[in-house]
Amino acid sequence: MPYKLQYFGIPALAEPIRILLHLGKFDWTDDRIDFKEWPNIKPTTKWGQVPLLITPDGKELTQTKAIVRYLAAQVNCKQGFLSSQKCYPGDLMLRFQIDEMIDVMEDVRQKIRQRCVQIKDQAEKEAARQQLFADGGDCDVLLKKIESLVGDKYMVGNALTVADIWCFFFLNFLRCGFLDGIPKDYLVKYPRLKAIVANVSAHPEIKAYYNMKDLAKEPMYACFVE
Repeated sequence: MPYKLQYFGIPALAEPIRILLHLGKFDWTDDRIDFKEWPNIKPTTKWGQVPLLITPDGKELTQTKAIVRYLAAQVNCKQGFLSSQKCYPGDLMLRFQIDEMIDVMEDVRQKIRQRCVQIKDQAEKEAARQQLFADGGDCDVLLKKIESLVGDKYMVGNALTVADIWCFFFLNFLRCGFLDGIPKDYLVKYPRLKAIVANVSAHPEIKAYYNMKDLAKEPMYACFVE
């Protein structure tokens, strides 16, 4: 029995899980939930939320970051003749640095959610998102701090880790068009983060995964194949 991933058909919280399942060459299925079906499915899940990953022996794994760490600890991100490194490596300090960067990216996501969750008017919501990413906006300030702390190719360390994969998914999600109002060219203000996204995109296995996408059917993935 393969792993079964359940989530919506958008490049959001399940996307790093999809990438890791592909990178690790796991046997898995991508069960994409229609938003209309969600009210019926929600009560059947452990916490009333997805993503949900069902293991081959039937265990239900929940909480995005927990699933990501579970998979990333098994998947090689750096492979060499003499050594290799998992996407979530054994070195405790490197793990801390990875977790720190993922968590601060989550802080950016929460800034968007907190600012916009109560706004019903679409135009007002889009204007609020634009303000968050304008110079001096809450998201802009956080992204500039992140930009000042990362490397030229990697979020932390000197090899690809799950922090880079998370950066790739999240920063692309922000510009994929799902959240109206966020400028699609916002990344130009953060050249190091833009370079890290490009570096992950160029990884042969990741590039091959996204090149299989039919962009006519899944246009939100266009920025993932740039």
